Amino acid sequence: MVSKSGYIRRLVSESNDADISVIEISDIPGGSEAFELAAKFCYGINFEISTENIAVLRCVAEFLEMTEDYAVGNLVTRTEAYINEVALKSLSSCVTVLLASESLLPMAEQVKLVSRCIDAIAYLACKDSQSSGINRMEGGIEEGNSLVPQQKPIVDWWAEDLTMLRIDMFQRVLIAMTARGFKQYALGPTLMLYAQKSLRGLVRVFPDYLWLFAVFVMPLWIYLLACF
Repeated sequence: MVSKSGYIRRLVSESNDADISVIEISDIPGGSEAFELAAKFCYGINFEISTENIAVLRCVAEFLEMTEDYAVGNLVTRTEAYINEVALKSLSSCVTVLLASESLLPMAEQVKLVSRCIDAIAYLACKDSQSSGINRMEGGIEEGNSLVPQQKPIVDWWAEDLTMLRIDMFQRVLIAMTARGFKQYALGPTLMLYAQKSLRGLVRVFPDYLWLFAVFVMPLWIYLLACF
């Protein structure tokens, strides 16, 4: 790995042991699993790069300094290509990568993986909304020049994906969406869905306090999210 990792090369060069065989690495993003994938890459062992592991691969590549300075087509370049050409092209992939990034902070923020996923989610969600030809309005749906009464709030197909995000990430996605022109009132059904999902999770942990969550916590949660 010395030939492809600037970090390991530096550790070896700074060691006083001429026959060093063991190197201790602490705080590596993704832990031993991430290091194993990086090692496989260095030794030419085939493995699949996917939306499930691209976040940890990108972060460990940054940590180990696996850049073009040390090898052509190194892991940073390979992971960046996958992120730009595959991971950021679909909303579900972006959410998968963002979910994985939650456990890789602060490195995922440092390589701008979180911000890029959030921006891509906002862009793709707004694009989908615009391409549907339906503009949401309070009290109904505007189709062309006529207003069709709306019996029930519409929840976009991508809203279910967003409910899996941590609340701070979810809030940042909403901010990014409004910055791209998505109307705040149109996000109401998504906010409600997120609050309901969160409430169910809390009730499973604290079943005896259902009334407390329903009366106090859920309305407060919705209010806080609505104030993004």
